[in-house]
Amino acid sequence: MRRAARPGRRGRPSGHRSRAAAGNLPAPLTGFVGREADLARIDALLATGRLVTVLGPGGAGKTRLAVEAARRHRDAYRDGAWMIDLASVTEPTKVGAALLAGTGLRGGAMFEARTRGAGDAVDVLVDLLGGRESLLLVDNCEHLIDAVAHLVTALLSRCPGLSVLATSREPLAVDGEALVPLGPLALPGPDDGVEQTRRAESVRLFTERAAAVRPGFEVDEATLPQVRQVVRGLDGMPLALELAAARLRTLSLPELADGLSDRFRLLTTGSRTALPRHRTLGAVIAWSWDLLGEHERTVAERLSVLPGGVTPASATALCAGTAVPAADVPELLAGLVDRSLLHLAPEPGRYRMLETLREYGTDRLAEKGELATVRDLAADHFAGLMAHYDPQLRGPGQSAAMRVIDAEYDNTLAALRRRCDTGDAPGALSLALDLTWYWQMLGRTSDAAHWLGEALAVPGGVPTAERDCAHAIYLLHRGDTRPVTASRDAADDRAGILELADRLLAYPELPGPYGALAALPLAFLQAERTQGEKTTPAIIERMAGGDDLWLAGLARMFRAQFAENAGELDRTRADVEAALACFRQVGDRWGQSEALPMRARLRQYDGDLDGALADLREARSPADEFGSLSLADTVFGDLRWIDLHIRRGDTDLAIALIDSARERARRTRAPAMLLLVDAWEAGFRVRLGELDRARELLDTAEKDLPDGIPFPGDHARTLLGTARASFCLRTGDQAGAQKALATAYAAALRTRDLPILALVAVHTAALADARELHRRAAVRLGAASRLRGTHDRTDPQVRDLTRSGHAALGADSFAAAYAQGWELDPRTAATEADPVRLLADHRT
Repeated sequence: MRRAARPGRRGRPSGHRSRAAAGNLPAPLTGFVGREADLARIDALLATGRLVTVLGPGGAGKTRLAVEAARRHRDAYRDGAWMIDLASVTEPTKVGAALLAGTGLRGGAMFEARTRGAGDAVDVLVDLLGGRESLLLVDNCEHLIDAVAHLVTALLSRCPGLSVLATSREPLAVDGEALVPLGPLALPGPDDGVEQTRRAESVRLFTERAAAVRPGFEVDEATLPQVRQVVRGLDGMPLALELAAARLRTLSLPELADGLSDRFRLLTTGSRTALPRHRTLGAVIAWSWDLLGEHERTVAERLSVLPGGVTPASATALCAGTAVPAADVPELLAGLVDRSLLHLAPEPGRYRMLETLREYGTDRLAEKGELATVRDLAADHFAGLMAHYDPQLRGPGQSAAMRVIDAEYDNTLAALRRRCDTGDAPGALSLALDLTWYWQMLGRTSDAAHWLGEALAVPGGVPTAERDCAHAIYLLHRGDTRPVTASRDAADDRAGILELADRLLAYPELPGPYGALAALPLAFLQAERTQGEKTTPAIIERMAGGDDLWLAGLARMFRAQFAENAGELDRTRADVEAALACFRQVGDRWGQSEALPMRARLRQYDGDLDGALADLREARSPADEFGSLSLADTVFGDLRWIDLHIRRGDTDLAIALIDSARERARRTRAPAMLLLVDAWEAGFRVRLGELDRARELLDTAEKDLPDGIPFPGDHARTLLGTARASFCLRTGDQAGAQKALATAYAAALRTRDLPILALVAVHTAALADARELHRRAAVRLGAASRLRGTHDRTDPQVRDLTRSGHAALGADSFAAAYAQGWELDPRTAATEADPVRLLADHRT
């Protein structure tokens, strides 16, 4: 059925016409917007083939695109381009007559067709089209698909000069057919600015049509949020966008955006000249729905409750109790794809339905009284799915499990919402707990805080260890996501955790991985209660020594973090190695990726920078595999790499990574994350001698840092203070350096993180060195090592101060003073980091 295009005929569409082209193509009343790639595809397919079908759901703009393509090609056909609209044809036997009428064959040809009968219409068409070079645009084929397919096949095989451009909601499925599937118009990103948003095809169409009814309408900073809401809420579907723009005759843009929750009532006013089924959004979709068979309609309606797409397994679960045979579900899904009611998702074996179609489907379920039943079936299915895959996140199957949970995440949250809405307290809590480790792995603290809070708020929950664990994890994550102004809530949460601590510690053991997650805040609480005594909660000790290797690895990793914060690096080393061994034995690559950066830091201290580099590289592999870690976790990972690059002298690599880290930090929308990056860069620029850039970073960061922000707020203040001190020392402002260090010292004390306090001690040593108090500088370097728990042999500033001390005191005297600081207990060493103490010592 294919043959090469002859020069001057079906090659490239002509830009000029030497004569009036024959045909009946309608003249457009509005400008054609977007779809450049689709037009180019049609051009290419018509140049090499003779049957092209434009596919898409109702309202996708199939007819408009096909008419535009045919207009561009009509000069390539000697006898013109002709449009045959089959929308009003209801009988398959009338398709041939419709083509005769639509191709302009009148008089004797029509009489001959009638006298020879409907069955002979093909012969009449062949007689009359056989010697012509024409393009037929056959529009709206879906309700007569079999008849059109047979007729087109017969005509193309017997009329060598004929080409056909068809539009349909499903393929003709004949040999030689080339498909041009239409999806939504390109949407703006949720965070796109004005210029990027204006360039999106969906926005261009909406803006042009809106300006026609409301002159002067444009996308600017004021209209951007509502325009983005409208085009994304309507899936970028052209008809829906045109109907929405038409409503701006009587509605403001905010009113239009707010009304999208009832889009079928809102979008009821279209062009009076359009076919009835194109005048309202509901009518467009109803046309497609009415063409479905009974089983297809059942499947389409039931899977409409799923916001995150559907698989054959989930579709089968939702059709339980219906007449749809389970074995037929995969074929029915394929049929819905053919009819443009589903589209293939990027993941294999997965399908998605546009939001507008989903809303229509759920409305039909509600009319039948089946919506609640189907939502309950969905909740049961996805709760079971999470119960199955959650344990696999902690073993060799975690990559596959992560892919499944990622794909089904939106559906699972809908299931959790259903459990909450129906008052199923045990079911809601169980499902939320099954998600806690997934949230932990990806750093989704806001999701964890929200959904655990929702599950805990369902009336009827009874006290259990599981509920106490959920409450503790909820309070922990809520503290990480609370806004700056919520200090009273923070105090209430702290009191709640203190109350939970005693109850949780009374359990002989805690259930599941969430038991370990609940134990983590208890470790820090106990440290505060014991005023820094070297103890770890007994429950973590039991986990670390238990038979469950994964729990033992997790407990040892928590214990290593606790020991590192306390400056007990020997314990940290032992627990990090043990945690790595446990995670490797059970096949948990995520656990390894969490423990490896801790070992990398230890190797940096020891001077093994190549080993540290190898650990960070190994940690990066599973992190990349698991995909979207939280932006905050990614930024912390960037800072580890920046520190290593600086220690290795890889200046260009450090600078490049700082830029990307800053962009990620900006997207977290957490002020402290951006300030952390700025502080790192400011200190780095001081070392490079780029003082103007350092001053700019510090001035901006200090101005933008609000009070009372949660972690890592005080860490950011410490880093900013030490960076400012370095800047002041470089510019000869010792008084400014002392003031900055006093601020950093106060913030470091609040962190209860001894390695952070060690950083202040190093900078206090730098201030002492600048004042030529070399012995005091050496003591403070030793005190910094005591706070850190080890000597730091690769830190550039420590190396510089050590060289300066050797030169001023001699190696033996420097070593003796350094040893004096090293031999202090941590509490006394912390006082040596205080810059005020340095001044007092100097005066005495």
